[in-house]
Amino acid sequence: MRIILLVQIFLLVFPSVYGQDRSDSIRNLTIKFPVTSLFGDLYGESMGIGIGIEKMIKPRFSFSQEVNYIFHVDRTSILSEDLESINGLKFTTEIRKYLIRKEVPESGFFVNMELKNIITNSVKKSGITVGGTEENEITRYRGVLTANFGVLFYWDPHKKSRITLELLGGGGLGYIKAKSGINREIPGAKSDYSSANGFYPWINFDMKIGYILKHRKP
Repeated sequence: MRIILLVQIFLLVFPSVYGQDRSDSIRNLTIKFPVTSLFGDLYGESMGIGIGIEKMIKPRFSFSQEVNYIFHVDRTSILSEDLESINGLKFTTEIRKYLIRKEVPESGFFVNMELKNIITNSVKKSGITVGGTEENEITRYRGVLTANFGVLFYWDPHKKSRITLELLGGGGLGYIKAKSGINREIPGAKSDYSSANGFYPWINFDMKIGYILKHRKP
């Protein structure tokens, strides 16, 4: 429900973008709003907010950079850890190739490579000691490299608007390194969240809303 509401608000903010015909121009610079960043870090009670830029570097090829801020929310899921607080950043770097040669401006199906770097610092209650409940400060780094397949649509089928919508999915390999502030054998201090170290498979999915900032003539 929150995602649908945010999409509706975004579309209302730009009510006048549908009146200009740019179907003969090349999309040069696009600002992106990754909707799935709202889920924050899947492994902690968190949400996120992000923004990115896609730059066309040559016909059918683009480079993108996104940054997401991760913050704590009081909610639980099957994957998330019960945390007192969490803050972090996620950086996503992407190289993309659009597959349809004669599609101007670039849209339709594409393939890409994404590199994600996620750094979080969180606090978790870790068992009861003689002095009371111990708080465990945990620093986690996750790096993920994925290959993906996706599709980009213009909100207006005639490509007269500046708004785009894209979906992508794929998979790859991740690496995680977690460092805990507690080294003693306290009940609950050691867990996968606080001590994980190594490689793991990763399934990727994302949805992004775009707003075209700049066009150029072909």
